[in-house]
Amino acid sequence: MHTNTNTHTLSLYQTYLTRTNALLAVVCAASVFLYGIFLLMAVVHTASRTAAEHRIKTLAAELGEMEMAYLTQQKAITPEHAEMLGFVSPRAVSVVYTNASPVLTVNTNR
Repeated sequence: MHTNTNTHTLSLYQTYLTRTNALLAVVCAASVFLYGIFLLMAVVHTASRTAAEHRIKTLAAELGEMEMAYLTQQKAITPEHAEMLGFVSPRAVSVVYTNASPVLTVNTNR
């Protein structure tokens, strides 16, 4: 009787061992797959961040060039140059007042 119990236990153990090995193989395969996905996502994120930093540097350089061109052109404008372009002096200066209410109103004093 004792041998029959051992055989039954061994048979049950073999059945669970096969299932456990299969489950372990599935878990390992899923882990490796997910690790690969996360690693790929990290590489893509790093590459896109590097590209964004490069684009920011390029745009900052372009902005600096535009600011220099603006300042150069702004310094070139004189009252005589403005008159040549057709600008005229205002006859009177009007002052604009605003109140503290949420709706802004414009009052001119003449």
